Amino acid sequence: MKAFLLMHLPVLPIVMPLLGAVIALLLGDARAMHQRVIAAICGLSLLLLAMFAINQADSGKMFVYLLGNWKAPFGIALMIDRLAALMLLLVAVIAIAAMWTARRYRGDHFVPLLLLLLMGLNGAFITADLFNLFVFFEVLLAASYGLLLQQPERSRSSASVHYVVINLTGSAIFLIAVGLLYGLTGTLNMGDLSLRIAGLPVGS
Repeated sequence: MKAFLLMHLPVLPIVMPLLGAVIALLLGDARAMHQRVIAAICGLSLLLLAMFAINQADSGKMFVYLLGNWKAPFGIALMIDRLAALMLLLVAVIAIAAMWTARRYRGDHFVPLLLLLLMGLNGAFITADLFNLFVFFEVLLAASYGLLLQQPERSRSSASVHYVVINLTGSAIFLIAVGLLYGLTGTLNMGDLSLRIAGLPVGS
C-alpha cells in the first residue's frame, strides 16, 4: 500500500476528488445524503493523503509524476514537495470545514461542484507546467461559477457577473503571458523555464 502511494502520490489528489465528483453526479441530487457521504470520504482521504505527503516530503524529497511517461518539455508533469504538501493539507482542512458548514445545504449539484473545485485547487498546487496551471485554474473557476449560481437571487447574480468578468479577464491575460513565454523559451515546464530563462540574453 505504501509503495502504491509513493508511486502515485502526485496524481492521487487530482484523481480522488474527480472520481468522487463523478460518483456524486451518478447518484443525482435526489440522493443528497449519499453525495455528502462521498464528499466526506473524499475530504478525509485528501486530509490523510496530505499528511502522508508532508511526512514523506519533510526530508526534502520531491515526488515527480510524468503522465504517459512523457518527459519535459512535452509531457505533463506533477510534483509534490514540502510546500505543495503543505498547501494540499490546507486545502483538505478548509474543504472539510466547508463540507461541515454546508452539511444541510441542498443546492443543485453542490457536492460534485465542490469536489471539482478541490480537484482544480490540488492540481494547481502540484502541477509543474504553466499551461496545466492555467487548465487547473479554469477547472476550479468553472466549478466556482456553478457554486455562485446555486441560489439565483438578483444581488447574488449581479455580484457573480463581476466575479466572472474579472476572472475571465485575468485568465485571458494569463494565457497571453503563457503564449509569449512559450514563444520566447520554447517550453512551459517550470524546471526547464528556470534553466532557459537564465540563459536568455539581456533585453530579449
